[in-house]
Amino acid sequence: MNDRTIPWSSLKGKDIPATIKLDHVIHRFTSPGCHILDIGCSAGNASIPLASQGFLVTGIDINPEVLQMARRSSLSRNSYQVPLFVRADAITLPFTPESFDIVIMQAFLTTIITKEDRVRIIREACRVLQPGGYLYLADFGQTWHSGIYRERYINDLPVTKEEGSIIAYDQQTGEVSYIAHHFTEKELVFLLVENGFEIEFFKNDKFVTKTGNRVNGFVAVGRKEA
Repeated sequence: MNDRTIPWSSLKGKDIPATIKLDHVIHRFTSPGCHILDIGCSAGNASIPLASQGFLVTGIDINPEVLQMARRSSLSRNSYQVPLFVRADAITLPFTPESFDIVIMQAFLTTIITKEDRVRIIREACRVLQPGGYLYLADFGQTWHSGIYRERYINDLPVTKEEGSIIAYDQQTGEVSYIAHHFTEKELVFLLVENGFEIEFFKNDKFVTKTGNRVNGFVAVGRKEA
């Protein structure tokens, strides 16, 4: 990560954006009692509802504060089934091969600022999935028609070193907070198919960011190749 940014593990929990809602398409690929891994689970916005529906859910995040928020939120629901929240790095998952039926990533890859690390993460997701298991992704797409984003893509390029990446600033201090990457459709598809997955579902979508901006997005489901 650029040395002017705050490490993701050190961000305040309240400052971590988590605005994308879980798409209903995921239920095409679930079955009763399936074990779901939520990578970059943040405050449990996806993990907790999935657990309340009876699925076995493990959520991981590298940020300890946001995990505490997730645990408190899950316990306050008084649900019969609660997720297990674990601090872990998605690049080296602490799970044995073929441990999960589904892996989900909600606006997680956007926070990974190098292509090499994104590849490692997708391969790790593939490793811990059962043969025929599914990887569900929802993430931000490049939005060049927006003057706001077009300007940021161009002006931030000398720092981000990758087209489609932008710098996010702390709204109170104005300091650099983190770098986020927005994908092209081709980029996201190739990331999956070149690292062990067949595309089972793909759609263009629109998401709203934490700051209220509308941005292109994608929802994709890949099936682990046998």
